[in-house]
Amino acid sequence: MLLATTSFSRTPLSFWKRYRSGILLLAPLLVFLLCFYVIPLTNLLAQSFSFSSGDANRHDGWTFYQYLKTYDSARLSRVLIRTFRISFITVLITLALSYPLALLLLRASRRLRTAILILTFVSLASSLIVRNYGWVVVLADGGALNSLLIGLGLIDQPIRFMYSEGAIIVGLVHFAIPFMVLPIYGSLLRIPSSMREAALSLGSSEWACLRNITLPLSLPGVFGGTMLTFAVSMSAYVTPLMLGSPSTAMISQVAAEQLLVQLNFPWGAAIIVTLTVLTFLLVAAYASILRKVFRATV
Repeated sequence: MLLATTSFSRTPLSFWKRYRSGILLLAPLLVFLLCFYVIPLTNLLAQSFSFSSGDANRHDGWTFYQYLKTYDSARLSRVLIRTFRISFITVLITLALSYPLALLLLRASRRLRTAILILTFVSLASSLIVRNYGWVVVLADGGALNSLLIGLGLIDQPIRFMYSEGAIIVGLVHFAIPFMVLPIYGSLLRIPSSMREAALSLGSSEWACLRNITLPLSLPGVFGGTMLTFAVSMSAYVTPLMLGSPSTAMISQVAAEQLLVQLNFPWGAAIIVTLTVLTFLLVAAYASILRKVFRATV
């Protein structure tokens, strides 16, 4: 018994001596995550189970009232469906544009690859507001796109591109392309070039090689890129605010309205928690489909 107690008492000390450098390196990150992520989210979750000042039949204690109100709200149902629709379309368009670009990066010359990567990182580093204002200039009634179409004689009157779901999708796709290209490109880099060369030498076509070798092996990168794009689109606030209208509002705008304008913190917190849970459920379902149907390791 004494030996067991002595061994147990020395275990934390030996653990500290063995992993001291790693713990010290991770300590600033852990403190940062605790202060600016874990504590605020815990507070937000706690607020979502409380009553707001204007709720009828208010009493002390925790309640599911805010979640029931979220479920019963017809406006929130429409906004949530619109948010999922815009996010899903954004993911599809971004994937369709980014996968060929990632393939081009893989097979391009060093100079062209460097130029494309620089443009990608510049787009990622530039201000989101500046990029959205750029699309305002392009998509406005008197903007560059309408002027081009009128100049070509394709239309007689300007088309209303701005303040629509289409404008929001354009802005989100522009913002999300780097988040899709880089994971796919990294996944393509890990595929041995000898596999493609062997398939071609055995009589396989380029299309068959892409379909049967490159695409299945790059699914982890596709999964990472689509999840990043979906998360960015679901939580978008600035882009739908600048390029959309009240009739195209997304769920983050409704939550911000409750938190910042109406000061209804419990309901705003419940909306955010509901959105987070639904997003995680969709991600889990998507990962399960990739594992079972496509046999991908994600």
